[in-house]
Amino acid sequence: MSSALSMSSALTMSSAAERLFKADDDPSALTDIYRSDCNLAVWHRSLTEDVASYGQNLSAAFTHYSTRFVGNLAAVEKHLIKDLPPAPGKSQFIQDIVLLSDMFSELLALREVGLRLAVLTRAMCPRFHVDRVPARLITTYNGDGTEWVENAFASRDCSGFVVVPDSAPINQLGSGQVALMKGEIWEGNEGKGLIHRSANANVHSPRCVLTLDCV
Repeated sequence: MSSALSMSSALTMSSAAERLFKADDDPSALTDIYRSDCNLAVWHRSLTEDVASYGQNLSAAFTHYSTRFVGNLAAVEKHLIKDLPPAPGKSQFIQDIVLLSDMFSELLALREVGLRLAVLTRAMCPRFHVDRVPARLITTYNGDGTEWVENAFASRDCSGFVVVPDSAPINQLGSGQVALMKGEIWEGNEGKGLIHRSANANVHSPRCVLTLDCV
């Protein structure tokens, strides 16, 4: 157990029940997010060659690329067509993002989504934390996937500060896998949001990450 855990009596181990529901090739796995005992629903998939190639090329050639946008599906597609650099696979890459935006919107009954697509050369959120959102969709088009731990292996105080001991087993999403993470303000989930952090990245091993948020 880490010294931070032993030194702070204000930190308590979470009793949140969690189960992870997966389907190797079935996007309906994401609907498990509506189960009260599910904090993370993952759709196991492999990227097509065109989509993977574009993500790799974007990461290699545009290491500072980042875009944020809020809008409906048509507006998201229009924005990406205008904003993303030309390269083989661009159309397929955009259609994949539109597909995920559509799925996210349908699952959570949203008219618009908050999109962030970025190439990262450092860990954006290197510390384990929870998100103050109802839910967030995340996928990695290039590089290592997001890391997460079960609530049972971590502690948090009343302000939401999270401590994860060195002995805690760390799980990691695979590149291309689509994860729907339950946050702190999902109804009935306060104090139980998924504990996660960004994977390592650098200029030699950049990541290309998409997140979708409720708006």
